[in-house]
Amino acid sequence: MSVDRSEILRIAKLAQLRFDDDEADRLTEEMNGILEYAARLRELRDDSAEGVLETSSSGTRSQDAEVPDLLAGDLRSFAPREVDGFFVVPPPPGLSSAVPVGEDD
Repeated sequence: MSVDRSEILRIAKLAQLRFDDDEADRLTEEMNGILEYAARLRELRDDSAEGVLETSSSGTRSQDAEVPDLLAGDLRSFAPREVDGFFVVPPPPGLSSAVPVGEDD
C-alpha cells in the first residue's frame, strides 16, 4: 500500500491543514515510509506466527506457560501508602505537599 500526493492533500483538507508543495512532497515520502515499515512488521508477525504451536484441544496451558504479569494482581502491594483507595506518593522534587507522605491521617 502506498499513498500519492493527491491522497495527502485530500487528508490534509479533511483535517483542515494546509501544506505548500515541498511539505506535501515530504509528507508523501514520510507516509509511504511509515506504511512500508508497517507492512514489514506485519510480515514479521505472520512469519513468526507460523512456528507457534496451537494449544491442545482441551484448551489448557502447558506447565511451562508464561507466568502472569505481576501488575495483573493487587496493585496496592506496590504502593508505599494508600488513603481512601488512592495511592499516596511523594511530590515531584521542588514541590511541597499539603500532607507529608510519612504522616497518617
